This record gives sequence, C-alpha cells and structure tokens, in this order.
Amino acid sequence: MALPSGLVTFVFTEIEGSIRLAQLLGAGYRAVLHHHRTLLRGVLQLHHGVPVSSFGESSFTAFPDAGAALRACRSAQRTLEAERWPGPVARPRVRIGLHSGYARPRAGEYATPEVHRAARVMAAAHGGQVLCSAGTARAAVPLPDGLALWDLGHYRLRGFDHRERLFQLVAPGWQPRFPRPCTEPAPPHNLPAAATSFVGRRREQARLVELLSGHRLVTVTGSAGVGKTRLAVQVAAELAGGYPDGVWYVDLAGGGPDGDPLALAGRLGLAPARAARLGPAGPPAAPGGRLLLVLDGCDARPSEVAPAVSRLLAGDPGLRVLATGRAPVGVPGEVAWRLPPLSLAPDPGNGAGDAVALLAQRVAAARGGVPVPAAELPDLARIAARLRGAPLAIEQAAGQLRALAAGQLAARLEAGSTRPGIRLGAALRRPLEAQKV
Repeated sequence: MALPSGLVTFVFTEIEGSIRLAQLLGAGYRAVLHHHRTLLRGVLQLHHGVPVSSFGESSFTAFPDAGAALRACRSAQRTLEAERWPGPVARPRVRIGLHSGYARPRAGEYATPEVHRAARVMAAAHGGQVLCSAGTARAAVPLPDGLALWDLGHYRLRGFDHRERLFQLVAPGWQPRFPRPCTEPAPPHNLPAAATSFVGRRREQARLVELLSGHRLVTVTGSAGVGKTRLAVQVAAELAGGYPDGVWYVDLAGGGPDGDPLALAGRLGLAPARAARLGPAGPPAAPGGRLLLVLDGCDARPSEVAPAVSRLLAGDPGLRVLATGRAPVGVPGEVAWRLPPLSLAPDPGNGAGDAVALLAQRVAAARGGVPVPAAELPDLARIAARLRGAPLAIEQAAGQLRALAAGQLAARLEAGSTRPGIRLGAALRRPLEAQKV
C-alpha cells in the first residue's frame, strides 16, 4: 500500500521501559517483542494504516484519516490488554502518540518536522496511554463514535520552540488515569516582558493572589502612575502555571496590530482551544479556573468594557478576569481593590521601604550600575516621600539623579521648583500638585 500524502496522521508506538523488560525476561524478550510487533502491525493495518518503519521496540505508521488512526490506537491498546502474555511481568506497556500534518512521501519516507513532532508526542505518553496533538484533534472532527479526547493542556516538546496542546484518547469503560505527560508543561501567555526588575509590593502581591483565588473578576484601581499594570502583569505571570488554557493580556488603551482590543479580548476569553475539547469532560479542572484574562486600561473604554466582560464571564465558567483602571468596571460580582502607593515606611526585613528601595535601584542603574552610597539614602527617602511613593514619578526622578545629587533634587522638590535646571515630567508634577490641593 502506498504511503498517504496530503493531510497525514503519523502514529508512533514504543514499549515503555523496554530495557528493564528485556533484562527481566532475558532470552524470552525476543518472543514478547516479536509478538507485540505482530499484534500492533495487524491492528493498525486493519484500520488502513500504512507501515513506514519498525525499529526495535518502536514502530511508525501513517494514516490518511485521523479518525481511523484514533480508532486503530484504541483497538491496539485493547488488543494488547486482552492478550495472554507469558506472565504479568512479560506484559509490554505501549505508549502511542499521534500528530497530523501536511506531508508528501519521497522514496518511501517522510522528511518533515511533522514526523518528529509525532515522535515527541509519543515520547510524552506513558505506557498504556494514547496521546495526540491539537492537529490530530482538529483533523479527527467529528470524532468516531465511542471515542473522546481529554484536554491535558499545553506542553513543550523537546526540540520545538512552540508549545503543543496534548490530548488523551479515552472511550466508554476505558478512561485510564496517568501522571502528567513526560515533558515540561508550558501554559501559554502573551504577557509583556518587563525591561526592569520588579521591586517590593510583597503584601500587595499576596493580597491580589488571594482575591483572584476567590473571585472571577478583580479590578485593580488607583491613580495614574501608581503601578497597576506592573503589579497585574507580575501577579499574572506568577499564576500562569495554574491556568492550563493560558494567561492572556489585552491592552485596551493601546490597541495595536491585532485590531480592536475588545474583539481580541472576546476571542481570547471565549478560548478557541476550548472548542477543541471533544467528547465527555476530562479530569477536573485545576482549582481557580483554566484561563486568566488580563484587561489593562479599562478606563480607556468604560462604556464598552462592562458589557464585554459580562458576556465573557457568563459564557465561560472557567474564565477569570484581572482588570486595571482608575475606576471599577461596574459588573456584578466584581471586586474592586485600590492599589496604594509604594510604602514609605522602613521594612524590618529589608531596611528601606519599597519606595526608597525602588528609587535606589533605579538610581544605581542610571549611574552605570554603581550602588547608591548609604549616606545618600536619607535624601532618597525625602524624594520618595515628596513623590508620595508613586512608582512612575520615582522612575522619572531616578533619571534626574544622573546629573543631580539626591540632596539637590530633594531640596528642589520640597521647594516645588520648576525653574530651568530641573525638568519635572507629568509623573513628577502630579504628586506635587496633589499636595497643593
């Protein structure tokens, strides 16, 4: 039979722990290996699989139809389970992996990364388990009767840069439980990468994590420059491992190449990957939900955000939303939490408070990495106090300290100076104006 071309489903099989099995069986291993190979080949060919190669305890078969390939893999595991082996220790536990992609054979073989991806999917499986990629899950729609797929989330496959969504094949009366796949989990996200380190805010981080664990919509409010976005992104990154469907960031103020940001939020919140979950429900979802949507700058479009968030939450019980804005979104069930400025009080554990620690670190960076001398810390504390712990203002002040001594800037800020020689940006002026009210 000729090798299929076009959209091909590649199936790899392998005996788990074959070296140990060979050591246990000794001379009897050859018979077990040959018999297992004969059984698999017969079942896979019965479902129109075309053998590509066989090597040791492994086999490689190509199918022109993804649904037929899944049926064949279920039949293969059933056949191996029902076979009477010489003894319990002699029963080979076979792991199977499938991936579907476009390929064209030449000279009796496939030369494409799709083959290697299928092999990596197989390597992630446990003995007795059948795993497939999202490509196979899509290609097999509608699934053959009696089969279903459990969505296991995103994982990294060795040698591939992008994450792969893995599914486990199950059927009525056959829903075996296995440890997580034998590869690193990789929850997807599009969180912006920070150019600078995150300083302080330990109490605030803990509080925001606590709120998200108990509420589906949490909005971080506060004045401009107080650090709402930075804290939200930091916490979302820390929680990414608890959201197998990912953590998705949408800048409602910035828009960008994705077009309408609210439409983008809708696409992310509805989670197209959820549509690939086929058949009965799989293992229970992780506590706290499976997808976190970070909506940044909700005050930029207040009249549109509230109905959009309401629709998203109503349409997906596994969705949680972390929003930022100067005011609450205004949706029932929302928890609005006002973010305070950075603490000015000394930290018993770290000495300087968060505001001074941030300023000292940014000043050191502005001065070529030279640490701030201890004698300058009291003046930095004066600056931080004058700026009322506003992170954005502190970041701007650090830039001024390339040319000015901390005592000079502190004196000018305390005098409310805006004369030439010191340029006060909006973030620096805002705390001063607030004090004049």
